[in-house]
Amino acid sequence: MNPPSTQPSSGSYASRTRRAEYVQAMKALAADRRPDTPVRVYVSVPPTVMARETWPTRLEAIRTALPAGVELLYYATAFPADADWDQAWPAFSPTLDGLVLIGKRTKPGSMSPTLQLGPVARKELRTIVARRRPVLLHTYEFGLVPIVDCRPHRRGSEGRERLKLRVPDGWDSDSATLQAALEALRPVESERSGE
Repeated sequence: MNPPSTQPSSGSYASRTRRAEYVQAMKALAADRRPDTPVRVYVSVPPTVMARETWPTRLEAIRTALPAGVELLYYATAFPADADWDQAWPAFSPTLDGLVLIGKRTKPGSMSPTLQLGPVARKELRTIVARRRPVLLHTYEFGLVPIVDCRPHRRGSEGRERLKLRVPDGWDSDSATLQAALEALRPVESERSGE
């Protein structure tokens, strides 16, 4: 008997059933969105990336890839400089509608990138996934990729776990999972505000 394939099918490592469930969950979020309520997305970004000259360009690329009107936050805009993340995150995370992750590339130049998340980003991811909100990985080549489509690999000791996420070969930005996630993050205007 052959072992199950780890190769992605249809540009995703998730099964067809898992993708369909994800799309349905995102459609339910979109249907429940109330008019004129803010949509807040947090960008989990390593400090070394924020320190680069290219950070404003990267942030703008994420902003452009998300629906218009999304409030985009990251550590420096969401928390005071002296904040204790362990204390601040549990109160802050329920105010979020989604998460965008920026990881450290493990194999530069790879056609199908693998990105590593540190312990803090992994905790942020787990918090938002548990709330059944969209979590997206951002890469320069592929833009936004729902983590449901990526192949995860956990490593590291207890309390210091890291997570590697591999973007599937053949990733297509027209995928149903990404389109559903973006729709779940789209702000809804009331009829009066559209006049």
